[in-house]
Amino acid sequence: MRNSLFTVFMASALLVACNKTKPVVAEPVAPASLATPDFHTGVVTTAQAKGGCPFLVIMDSGEGNKALIPIGLDEKYLKDGLKLSFKFRPSRASSGGCLTGRPAILEEVSVVK
Repeated sequence: MRNSLFTVFMASALLVACNKTKPVVAEPVAPASLATPDFHTGVVTTAQAKGGCPFLVIMDSGEGNKALIPIGLDEKYLKDGLKLSFKFRPSRASSGGCLTGRPAILEEVSVVK
Protein backbone atom coordinates (compact mmCIF):
# COMPACT_ATOMS: atom_id res chain seq x y z
CA MET A 1 0.00 0.00 0.00
CA ARG A 2 2.80 2.40 0.88
CA ASN A 3 4.67 1.70 -2.39
CA SER A 4 1.58 2.34 -4.55
CA LEU A 5 0.77 5.54 -2.63
CA PHE A 6 4.37 6.71 -3.02
CA THR A 7 4.30 5.85 -6.76
CA VAL A 8 1.06 7.79 -7.29
CA PHE A 9 2.47 10.76 -5.37
CA MET A 10 5.72 10.80 -7.41
CA ALA A 11 3.87 10.42 -10.72
CA SER A 12 1.53 13.32 -9.93
CA ALA A 13 4.45 15.48 -8.77
CA LEU A 14 6.26 14.73 -12.03
CA LEU A 15 3.21 15.62 -14.11
CA VAL A 16 2.70 18.90 -12.26
CA ALA A 17 6.38 19.81 -12.65
CA CYS A 18 6.37 19.06 -16.38
CA ASN A 19 3.27 21.16 -17.05
CA LYS A 20 4.74 24.40 -15.73
CA THR A 21 5.47 26.92 -18.46
CA LYS A 22 8.82 28.60 -18.54
CA PRO A 23 9.08 32.33 -19.19
CA VAL A 24 10.23 33.28 -22.67
CA VAL A 25 13.50 35.16 -22.65
CA ALA A 26 14.33 37.22 -25.72
CA GLU A 27 17.86 36.83 -26.99
CA PRO A 28 19.80 40.08 -27.21
CA VAL A 29 20.36 41.42 -30.70
CA ALA A 30 23.84 42.58 -31.58
CA PRO A 31 24.11 46.20 -32.71
CA ALA A 32 24.58 46.60 -36.45
CA SER A 33 28.19 47.68 -35.96
CA LEU A 34 29.03 44.38 -34.23
CA ALA A 35 27.02 42.06 -36.48
CA THR A 36 29.02 40.08 -39.00
CA PRO A 37 27.53 39.42 -42.43
CA ASP A 38 26.75 35.83 -43.31
CA PHE A 39 27.94 36.08 -46.90
CA HIS A 40 31.41 36.98 -48.08
CA THR A 41 32.81 37.74 -51.51
CA GLY A 42 36.10 36.77 -53.05
CA VAL A 43 37.92 36.02 -56.27
CA VAL A 44 39.22 32.61 -57.35
CA THR A 45 42.88 32.69 -58.33
CA THR A 46 45.53 30.29 -59.59
CA ALA A 47 48.35 32.79 -59.02
CA GLN A 48 49.88 30.63 -56.27
CA ALA A 49 49.76 27.35 -58.25
CA LYS A 50 53.56 27.10 -58.31
CA GLY A 51 53.58 27.55 -54.53
CA GLY A 52 51.45 24.45 -54.02
CA CYS A 53 48.06 26.19 -54.05
CA PRO A 54 46.19 25.13 -57.21
CA PHE A 55 43.20 27.32 -56.30
CA LEU A 56 42.72 30.03 -53.70
CA VAL A 57 39.78 32.28 -52.98
CA ILE A 58 41.07 35.72 -52.04
CA MET A 59 38.42 37.43 -49.95
CA ASP A 60 37.70 41.09 -50.68
CA SER A 61 39.88 43.68 -48.95
CA GLY A 62 37.10 44.85 -46.61
CA GLU A 63 37.13 41.37 -45.09
CA GLY A 64 40.77 41.19 -44.05
CA ASN A 65 42.48 39.95 -47.27
CA LYS A 66 42.10 36.34 -46.23
CA ALA A 67 43.10 33.56 -48.57
CA LEU A 68 40.98 30.42 -48.40
CA ILE A 69 41.82 27.01 -49.82
CA PRO A 70 38.44 25.78 -51.08
CA ILE A 71 37.78 22.19 -49.99
CA GLY A 72 35.37 20.19 -52.15
CA LEU A 73 34.24 23.19 -54.21
CA ASP A 74 32.33 22.28 -57.38
CA GLU A 75 34.56 22.46 -60.46
CA LYS A 76 32.26 24.98 -62.15
CA TYR A 77 33.51 27.56 -59.62
CA LEU A 78 37.21 26.74 -60.02
CA LYS A 79 37.97 29.30 -62.73
CA ASP A 80 40.69 31.91 -62.41
CA GLY A 81 39.24 35.40 -61.91
CA LEU A 82 35.70 34.24 -61.05
CA LYS A 83 34.11 36.40 -58.34
CA LEU A 84 32.02 34.45 -55.82
CA SER A 85 29.60 35.12 -53.00
CA PHE A 86 29.59 32.45 -50.30
CA LYS A 87 29.42 31.40 -46.69
CA PHE A 88 32.39 29.51 -45.31
CA ARG A 89 33.50 27.50 -42.34
CA PRO A 90 37.04 26.44 -41.44
CA SER A 91 38.07 22.90 -42.33
CA ARG A 92 40.52 20.54 -40.69
CA ALA A 93 41.53 19.17 -44.08
CA SER A 94 45.21 19.23 -44.91
CA SER A 95 46.38 22.25 -46.84
CA GLY A 96 48.92 20.06 -48.62
CA GLY A 97 51.89 22.11 -49.71
CA CYS A 98 49.94 25.38 -49.72
CA LEU A 99 51.20 27.79 -47.09
CA THR A 100 49.32 30.84 -48.37
CA GLY A 101 45.73 30.10 -47.33
CA ARG A 102 43.72 28.19 -44.82
CA PRO A 103 41.41 25.29 -45.71
CA ALA A 104 37.71 26.17 -45.73
CA ILE A 105 34.44 24.68 -46.90
CA LEU A 106 32.50 27.13 -49.02
CA GLU A 107 28.73 26.87 -48.86
CA GLU A 108 25.82 28.52 -50.68
CA VAL A 109 28.17 29.61 -53.44
CA SER A 110 27.02 31.86 -56.26
CA VAL A 111 28.75 33.83 -58.99
CA VAL A 112 28.84 37.63 -58.63
CA LYS A 113 28.48 39.53 -61.88
